[in-house]
Amino acid sequence: MAAETPIACTLSATDYRTRLAEIASLSRDALRHAERRGLTLDLRYAPEAAARVRQLVEQERTCCPFLQFDLQESAHEVRLLVTAPPAAAEAVPGLLAELTGGLR
Repeated sequence: MAAETPIACTLSATDYRTRLAEIASLSRDALRHAERRGLTLDLRYAPEAAARVRQLVEQERTCCPFLQFDLQESAHEVRLLVTAPPAAAEAVPGLLAELTGGLR
């Protein structure tokens, strides 16, 4: 039987605050659209933010392995779909607030 991935962030309190500040900066600079559909967050960024969004995804995959990230890049936008497992449903509104830097 495979062990389940815990639904928890592994960042320290200090690192967590730093990450939130980085996300808020990215959101202020480049977030164009944020929408929640069930357990999925649909985030769309300006194309010039692609490197920053890729870095965010790499960091978040490390500290929050229970989330699924689908990154799609085009000439017009960078789209990030973040999907939480059903066991994390209650946390999704908070995740949206955190991943949009509170700008939604």
